[in-house]
Amino acid sequence: MGFELEKLYSRRKDIHEKFGGQQQGGISTPANLPYIFLFTSEAGEQHGYHDGYDENGLFIYTGEGQVGPMKFLRGNRAVRDHVKDGKELLLFSSTKKSTINRFKGTFVCAGWRHRIGPDRNGNPRELIQFHLTPSSALAAHLQDEPSEIVVPENIALDEMRKRAYAAIENKVSTTPVISQKNIYKRSEEVKAYVLARAQGICESCGKAAPFLNKDGKSYLEAHHIRQLSDDGLDIPSWMAAICPNCHREIHHGQDGATKNQTLLAQISSFEKSLVY
Repeated sequence: MGFELEKLYSRRKDIHEKFGGQQQGGISTPANLPYIFLFTSEAGEQHGYHDGYDENGLFIYTGEGQVGPMKFLRGNRAVRDHVKDGKELLLFSSTKKSTINRFKGTFVCAGWRHRIGPDRNGNPRELIQFHLTPSSALAAHLQDEPSEIVVPENIALDEMRKRAYAAIENKVSTTPVISQKNIYKRSEEVKAYVLARAQGICESCGKAAPFLNKDGKSYLEAHHIRQLSDDGLDIPSWMAAICPNCHREIHHGQDGATKNQTLLAQISSFEKSLVY
């Protein structure tokens, strides 16, 4: 994407002219692109809500709709289902100059809940508040030693795959605290499946894991394929279990981008084959 954290961007020139999407409102969903642009501003207080970080480090983001109860249509549905749909959330905050926004980073919807608040006309209605966690926080969690992720030995791989994809669903209202717990559990479910899928063989170079970890398991590292960072979405078709050497080469090697694209094609093809 090329957006830099805390840098200022023109919504029209830097975002919509390049990527498309709705130029009005807080949620913009460009067609045929894996991105959703979120815009937050103090103007929301006029409609009975305030966006911002809570004590758990989650960014509370209020959905769209100024009159009547908010429903999971259009932008609201897109935010709730962005992981399942393979869309990344990019958050921008307004500045004193209305056309200029500050990039706050990429986020993942950890959960949501309904709250009561006034609409534009002052009438009480249901609001949708999304609980967004920075992708960097999930990336840090993903870097835990694989030995800390429990890979069940008594569960079939197909069942683990079903659990991983089921974990991506995000259709139950929860409190922010539960949302935060669920997002890490979701990450662990996907990672456990990906590590089990590899069966001790690097999914990039095809070689056996270079050593056993402290639990006697083959040591492989979970890698988000969609980006050359590890801040991607926890989706089985966009993650791979690879050896440390391949992992370092993808991130820092001269041919890392090519190697990563090859890996993406292999994993995507494999996951699609399981559907049929």
